[in-house]
Amino acid sequence: MRKFITGIIGVAMCAMAHAATEKPNILWLTSEDNNVTYLGCYGNEMAVTPNIDKLAREGFRYTHAYSSGAVCSASRSTWITGMLSSSTGLLAHRTEKAIPNVVTLYPRVLQKAGYHTVNSGKRDYNIESYDKSTWGMGGWKLEWNRLKQNQPFFQVINDMESHESRAMGTDHIHDSAQVKIPPYHPDVPGVRDNYAHYYDAITRMDSEIGRALADLEEAGLAENTIVIYNSDHGGPLPRGKRLMYNSGTHCPLIIRIPEKFKHLWPAEKPGMTVDRLVSFVDMPATWISLAGGNIPSNYQGRVFLGPDADDEAEYHFSFRGRADERIESTRSIRNKQFLYVKNYIPYVPRGQHLQYQWMIPMQRVWEEYYKSGKADANQSRFFEVKPEHELYDTEKDSYCLNNLAENPEFEGVVKQMKKELGKHQKKIYDAAFLPESELDKLAADNNITVYEVLRNSKLYDIERYIAIADIALQNDPGNIDQLIAFLSDSDGAVRYWGAVGLMMLGEDAVSAELPLIESLKDSSDNVRLLAAWALIKINKNKQAYTTIEQMLSSDSYAMLEIVNAIDWMGADGKPLHDALGQITTMPKLAKQVQRYILEGSLPLKLREYKPKSKKSKK
Repeated sequence: MRKFITGIIGVAMCAMAHAATEKPNILWLTSEDNNVTYLGCYGNEMAVTPNIDKLAREGFRYTHAYSSGAVCSASRSTWITGMLSSSTGLLAHRTEKAIPNVVTLYPRVLQKAGYHTVNSGKRDYNIESYDKSTWGMGGWKLEWNRLKQNQPFFQVINDMESHESRAMGTDHIHDSAQVKIPPYHPDVPGVRDNYAHYYDAITRMDSEIGRALADLEEAGLAENTIVIYNSDHGGPLPRGKRLMYNSGTHCPLIIRIPEKFKHLWPAEKPGMTVDRLVSFVDMPATWISLAGGNIPSNYQGRVFLGPDADDEAEYHFSFRGRADERIESTRSIRNKQFLYVKNYIPYVPRGQHLQYQWMIPMQRVWEEYYKSGKADANQSRFFEVKPEHELYDTEKDSYCLNNLAENPEFEGVVKQMKKELGKHQKKIYDAAFLPESELDKLAADNNITVYEVLRNSKLYDIERYIAIADIALQNDPGNIDQLIAFLSDSDGAVRYWGAVGLMMLGEDAVSAELPLIESLKDSSDNVRLLAAWALIKINKNKQAYTTIEQMLSSDSYAMLEIVNAIDWMGADGKPLHDALGQITTMPKLAKQVQRYILEGSLPLKLREYKPKSKKSKK
């Protein structure tokens, strides 16, 4: 009997040892634009998501997974490079900048580890050098029989059914009367109908996830395949996507691991939740670790799964740069309780008019509701300028509405979060401290990539910039002498922040008028723009208006920043509208802002998404 038991144990140990050395297949299912609140397994009783709910019962559901970016291409460039896009210069939506060879794309690492790699559906990785060769011989096409013949495989399937475009309609099957409306949206029929419409899209997305899982099972691959499901960032309805709040960054993450690979389980048994803090930048390093590959030394994430898992991070970091035609710069740091948001352009509203977003019917309904004076404080803040600092206790305030940043009780939390954010920014060479066009010009002038600019202290002195930006953003007249001194610095970034600080002070910066006039001749168009805006706020300076008109007509490299600023100026920008209307050679994104300014509103056609009927495979 003892020999029998010993034999059984030996067989079991051999099986475990084999599983530990055998490489699992990995199926990564991604969906677009949906945060945790749209899924049944995350507590939404209205959601019809049976396939994802079943996957959660069979796998492990993560409760604290967050996207690094709040828009698709910036978020996905973090995935493909294993580095935060705020560190590589790829944080602006659809920027497609070049990256140096030192940046290693994770599919190529998996290929070296012996994996057949395929990316089916959307890629949108936001880098110039990305092409089909990134995925090796696997390429783009999903073929289950080919996967069977090429194991181990790493297969990405991206589903579009929950994308923002699917929110551009109001017809619905879900009962709009049952929708729970967040307090930051007005509870009116146009909003309810749009929510119900999007719940229909979530159900279609769930069906597509179910189809992929059924195909995996039918191909006989399920027992050898780790299945990962998550969205690429938060929800598409207004005030979700593109912003740093839970609605924009808190994402579902579910991982199902077959019994034969139970040594990789993050909890005791399937169906359990995992409370570990997971950042999207952790994912490439983790997938490489599961595949037995060598994680590049410049990858910035932590392995969160398996025997080689790193210690859990205390903080998660997210970023926001330009999204389509609208310029923004925001950073956030969070732990499991608090979210701290730093706004580097606090003088513009959270909800800048963005052509694509305004094709969502409820966005227009909400805007009209606000303009009519019916919106309460929570519903109004989207359309109003934001503070430099925001702090939310997300355990008590999941909607992120009660800003605690100025509450003396939380002064210590703000101080600690700000300190940790600064340490992080230095560590990763954060691109927060110069406008996108200025970074592009520095790269072009020096024949290097933006990635390399950020790591060259002679071109980009981040240690200094963090402190200088803080002074500029304090909006304190007591800083005027320092801000004036910044205007004559040899470093263009320092001059830029000096101009920002004086512009924010408005009429309180009258003593800086002469230095600002001198700055109208600066070598940086972004400095000239902010100096001109400061002078316009002080006394409607004619020379300032002339300077902006000249930049408009001279095809400035900062054209997008200039056109955005004219909109931000409001009534002060109206004298520039004639000059703005005469420019016909603008870049596409600047042209979109120009049209909005001159027409008052874009002639948007209601876009209703109609799902295509799919023929049954059987």
